[in-house]
Amino acid sequence: MKNIIIGTAGHIDHGKTTLIKALTNIETDRLEEEKKRGITIDLGFAFFNLPSGKRAGIVDVPGHEKFIKNMLAGVSGIDLVLFVVSAEEGVMPQTQEHLDILSILDVQKGIVVLTKKDLVDDEWLYMIKEDLKETFKGTFLENAPMIGVSSITRDGMDELTSEIDKLSDQVEAKSASSAVRLPIDRVFTLTGHGTIVTGTLVEGHVSEGEVLTVYPSMKEAKVRSIQVHSEGVKTAYAGQRVAINVTGIKKSEINRGEILAHPESMQVTSMLDVKLKLLTNSGRELKNWTRLRLYHGTKEILCRLVLLDKETIKPGEECFAQLRLEEPTACKYGDHFVVRFYSPLETIGGGTILDPNALKHKRFKEDIIEELMFKEAGNQDEIIDSLVKKNSVDFWNIDEYVKQSGLPKEEVTEQVERLKEDGVIVELSKQVLLHKEFILTKEQEMLTILNKYHEEYPIRLGIPKEELRNKLFANIKNKVFDEVLALYDVIRVQGKYISYAEFEIVYTKSQAYMIRSIKERLDNEGFKPTLMNDLMKDFPKEKHAKDILANLVELGELIRINDGIYFTSETYEKALKILKDAFNEKGKMQLAECRDLLDTSRKYIVPVMEYLDAKGITKRVGDERMLR
Repeated sequence: MKNIIIGTAGHIDHGKTTLIKALTNIETDRLEEEKKRGITIDLGFAFFNLPSGKRAGIVDVPGHEKFIKNMLAGVSGIDLVLFVVSAEEGVMPQTQEHLDILSILDVQKGIVVLTKKDLVDDEWLYMIKEDLKETFKGTFLENAPMIGVSSITRDGMDELTSEIDKLSDQVEAKSASSAVRLPIDRVFTLTGHGTIVTGTLVEGHVSEGEVLTVYPSMKEAKVRSIQVHSEGVKTAYAGQRVAINVTGIKKSEINRGEILAHPESMQVTSMLDVKLKLLTNSGRELKNWTRLRLYHGTKEILCRLVLLDKETIKPGEECFAQLRLEEPTACKYGDHFVVRFYSPLETIGGGTILDPNALKHKRFKEDIIEELMFKEAGNQDEIIDSLVKKNSVDFWNIDEYVKQSGLPKEEVTEQVERLKEDGVIVELSKQVLLHKEFILTKEQEMLTILNKYHEEYPIRLGIPKEELRNKLFANIKNKVFDEVLALYDVIRVQGKYISYAEFEIVYTKSQAYMIRSIKERLDNEGFKPTLMNDLMKDFPKEKHAKDILANLVELGELIRINDGIYFTSETYEKALKILKDAFNEKGKMQLAECRDLLDTSRKYIVPVMEYLDAKGITKRVGDERMLR
């Protein structure tokens, strides 16, 4: 069943709270000061059942200009607004400011409610309606139903309830399949229960027992119990007003403006890329680095404005901008926000978040502006394409792109599949994504490095893998690095070394002679070979002797037992067969028995057995050894 959240808006003393009580029989002014002064100061909450059987939650907001911060916290998650105007007074200052705020936040459905109808005659009521039509022209309320009511006599209340029910069918349901997100608008404690948080569930669903994360503090909170409209439920869904009893976190550790969400579903940020529009009636021209107040969800944050494509922005104009926050927050792509001037406090504009975890940009950079234009256009393939292009260097997986884009995981996955089919991106294990442009760029860099390395070290098999990884792929893990290397057919991976695919070592005659001499001598000496340092004394003029020896070991032609002792591969295999056959027959043998089998000395058998131990072929048990 679709869940609907209704919000109120309008000037102070125009009868919002009285209207809600008439609709629901619930008094939303709960604070002692509110009752004493007769005005709404903070958010109030109620609910009622519609004729069709749907249950609607209601958020009542303050109308006084001093409490706009609270008003903004209340309307951030609403689906439909009851825009309240007193039939006695008509349009007032907060009428216009509330209308501006709702328009900026992209609220699309509303009913204009003319309260206190019983206090005016029909002619006056007609005049007020005509005035309101002019006020609402060009806004989302231009063609909205306009209903006169009296909360005292209940005149018009049935018509209003029916219109709410009808309009609620047109409201687009919030996504219950996305990761849960609850902007917190109230925190309190109850004896015997502990910490309670409330808010409008704007995405996903949450169930008892789940462990959620509080953003941006990153503290954990376990869901102990849930209430929707004062009734206990096992699961709450997007579009519902919820109260959640959380454990593992104190009231002092969580505040209005923070967000309760699935772990790893969002990123904490201090910079946002946005499309900003100033209100036509704001009367202010903004310069770069202007200090502003940002309102997102239920949070107010001070920030600095960085204009990316303009020197200044005038009333009614739009621009791409970066907001550099004075404290961290978490948000998603496509979220709407409002900005107010730092001082004096007045609403001046707002817009849409295009990058919820932006990097610091220089102004007037064409590539940055182009990227933000893609994001503004809302072409999700282009958004993911752009994000993967920018972040391939960090080897992010799909979950990171879900957090960065703010899009549901199923949508990101679908887009990734399309981009893979088009050859734009490549997916490695663990859903790591790489852009084709990144792959091609790294190929050119790799070939440049290899060309220089082969020129400098013509006798080496290639550059060590670890050295190349540090030069080109510092953020990559070894397993993923092997997958990346497999993407390139222009290179050859040979053990621990990487070279051009067609690279071949060309030995000189003297070098070829050295190789033959060493192998023949080691073959003849069998299990009692001359130490390598002594062998090398026969070739004092060969400056590449160490590289040649390393090549023979890497290619498996020689087996390095330790720094001094080397076997040819044939000698090593022969020794291994003799020892294995004996171990299979006897089970265990002492070092002396192994020595006698190979007809060698302790000088050689000790390193040989330690080598086999290290290779996992044998293991030592006391003074004996056995096959592992």
